[in-house]
Amino acid sequence: MVPLGRLNANKDPQTVLEGFARTLGDLPGATLAMIYSGDDLLAAVRQRVQRSPALRERVRLIGAVPHHEMASFYSAADLFIVGSHHEGSGYSLMEACACGAVPVVTDIPTFRLLTGAGSVGALWTPGDADQCARALADVGHRDLDAERARLADHFARELSWSAVGRRALEIYDDVVARRSG
Repeated sequence: MVPLGRLNANKDPQTVLEGFARTLGDLPGATLAMIYSGDDLLAAVRQRVQRSPALRERVRLIGAVPHHEMASFYSAADLFIVGSHHEGSGYSLMEACACGAVPVVTDIPTFRLLTGAGSVGALWTPGDADQCARALADVGHRDLDAERARLADHFARELSWSAVGRRALEIYDDVVARRSG
């Protein structure tokens, strides 16, 4: 699993860690590689990881990774998890989806839109470690090859450059038609 972002209150790494910790019995081989640029909560995250022998064995605090290397992390991950309370764009989620990392992300408008209301991966309530754990366990027990295939189809239909271009043209045509009519 790969979470990405800043270690701040919005990205909520503590809830992600707690949710992950609660799944360790269900997903015995799971590891969590935390990639982050901002480190406001790094001391608290390190403390939480160090307090738990299970987390010490399964969590890797990677830190900042150059953007051109991110595809390698996304492609190696089965799941992509983010605990955001709000997002403007969701670029990291789109990149993870493009690389086949199945999303387990918070149920916020941006992520709801990008996942087809959770039709790929799973959505969970921000700040709710129990829901995070259930979503991780649920997706972790699915046939991940089938999930990746569904994700690839969703990405091609909804998030690829051609899909975004088609949608932009539809919006443009609609605006022109309304002004002309």
